[in-house]
Amino acid sequence: MNFIRRYWLLLVLALPFFVALDDSSVWDSNEAFYAQTPREMLERGDWVVPYFNGQPRLNKPPLSYWVVAPFYRFFSAVLFWERLVMALLGYGCILAVFATGKILYDPRVALLAAGILATTFRFLVVSRRLLIDTLLLFCLLWGIACLLWWLKSQRKGPFLLSAVFFGLAFLAKGPVACLPIGFLALYLFLSGRLPRAPWAMGGVVYIALCSFWFLLLGLEMGWEPVRGFFLEENLSRFTSLEMGPRRGYSYYVGVFLGDFFPWSIFLLAAVLGSLMWKKPKPEHALLLGLWMATYFVVFSLSYNKQEYYILPLYPAAALWIAAYVNRSVPPKLLTASVGAIFLVLGGALVVLVQVLFGGMLLWVPVLFLPVFVVGLLKGRYSLAITGLALFYAGSFSLYLGPWEEYKPVRHLARTIVEKTSQTGTQVDSVVGYYKLAAPSLVFYLNRPIVELSDPEETARLLESDRAVYLIVSSEDYPELTRASRQPVEIVEARPKLYTNLRTLIEGFRRGSSDNLRENWIRPVYLITNQPGS
Repeated sequence: MNFIRRYWLLLVLALPFFVALDDSSVWDSNEAFYAQTPREMLERGDWVVPYFNGQPRLNKPPLSYWVVAPFYRFFSAVLFWERLVMALLGYGCILAVFATGKILYDPRVALLAAGILATTFRFLVVSRRLLIDTLLLFCLLWGIACLLWWLKSQRKGPFLLSAVFFGLAFLAKGPVACLPIGFLALYLFLSGRLPRAPWAMGGVVYIALCSFWFLLLGLEMGWEPVRGFFLEENLSRFTSLEMGPRRGYSYYVGVFLGDFFPWSIFLLAAVLGSLMWKKPKPEHALLLGLWMATYFVVFSLSYNKQEYYILPLYPAAALWIAAYVNRSVPPKLLTASVGAIFLVLGGALVVLVQVLFGGMLLWVPVLFLPVFVVGLLKGRYSLAITGLALFYAGSFSLYLGPWEEYKPVRHLARTIVEKTSQTGTQVDSVVGYYKLAAPSLVFYLNRPIVELSDPEETARLLESDRAVYLIVSSEDYPELTRASRQPVEIVEARPKLYTNLRTLIEGFRRGSSDNLRENWIRPVYLITNQPGS
């Protein structure tokens, strides 16, 4: 009970991670790979070579699949267990930040830092839909915490445990996991502690964990996949436009300001204010500064930029801001501005959910935003964080269910199962999608699907003797009807919601309040070459 009285905020922070785990279908942006691959791994009985959609998936190491597979093995291969793993890892990141804050500062700063990270928009989104990056961050944060524990205790155990976590991080996502080793080594060198580390023993543990899967893969499939992993999947991602969109060097400035909001607004004041202190010791600022600068600079120089690449930067920023607000009073203009922005965003959210979902009580989560604003203005940051955590937990609980109306793949997958069962073509039919990323179809059907983008190839498939069912957007459907001589029938149409900022703004510009919903959605069709089916 004493722990609960002292650290009650840690319990509140768990809510956004564990509520409504099963209320939404698979997110097609990446989650499908980490939900389905462990199932195919179990069905094949092969723990070395991961498969997705019946094909080897070797662009990532297998730790993300290995952590989910035991839950599938002992319970069942349903989405809840993959989501539970993500929730445990996400909350484990919060506990790692808390542990790091206690080592560097004190329990109050540690709690505030954990709360800041737990109420960061991008971190919450990733921890509910992108297993591999949540796992990577979990391993990195505990590796850093253990290394700092070693610095404080000078015992070998924490150093070796740090090597274990960094090795697991490499096994989660590959060479990108080496970045913390670089800035930590530089920090140890600049602070005069580099020679004290038991590098030999830790190095053996680290290298063994990093390399053993690649050795097994090479022995089973040859060394070409290993070479391709390092040179094409990883190096090309940083040096080639082919691996992703090319964005400007300042891209992550906007990403940080938006994804780390509202806490991003406090960081500049925190950095300037903290550097004027005599305490905490300067090396804490050095450590956190190297931590943030490494991720920001490295990924700003990368050709391929994604919002979540700088996710490991946010815990360092949370620690710095927590130390600052614990000792200083941020400018009133700053806190008032953040509070006003949040109230405006809350009002916009009420309008948005009413337009999209309708219904009663969907405005309830917004009632927690004034709690956040009052806590912010009064300098009661535990209260502010509590209000924000309850807002996110309430939003997930109430909004994810209605959102399913605008996520078409699970609904269309059920229709495919019904139609192929009625016609007796479950085995012989061809199922897939055309110019539409819908890998979750593999999870819901648990069978190989085709991914098509060429209209002529797709037309030949539709003209074949086999029953074909394809998911296609309404924008691409006319192209297929023109290309195919075989009559194509729409079996079912489902709405798909496009939620990027540009689409939302354009929707406001184009329409009145009566047709906003229509401006933000587009139909997605299930089509077939079996008329009357």
